[in-house]
Amino acid sequence: MPKRAAEEAVVNDRSTAQPASGRLFGICAVAWLVPGCGHLLLGRRWRALILFAAILTMFLFGLGMKGDFFLTSSDSYLQKLGWLGVWCVGAPRWVAGFFGYSGGDPFFVSADYGTAFLVAAGMLNVLTVLDAYDIAMGRKN
Repeated sequence: MPKRAAEEAVVNDRSTAQPASGRLFGICAVAWLVPGCGHLLLGRRWRALILFAAILTMFLFGLGMKGDFFLTSSDSYLQKLGWLGVWCVGAPRWVAGFFGYSGGDPFFVSADYGTAFLVAAGMLNVLTVLDAYDIAMGRKN
């Protein structure tokens, strides 16, 4: 019986440690918008800095290799997934568009690699949002 009481206490501690849903949504939204910022709000400064540098570096390498931004006008599911992957980077995609980068040069030697870097940066940002969510929920340290 003491073991069951201890398990119930652990369950009660986890349920009281969960943040409010509005704060949790805010953390996830900021984590998506600025890579690593969700971790910064949770007090994980070094992790935030490493994630921000890694995602931004991958995105900038993709731009430097003249990677292509996918369009939604295609009927291909892979094109639509690529579009979603690039938009998952958050604010860096908007900043690149603001400064006139509309997509790469398909005849450039490393354009396909650049596109892969752009999509990979977006997917890595999705993983950082999920990581920030897990930390905020108390599932991970």
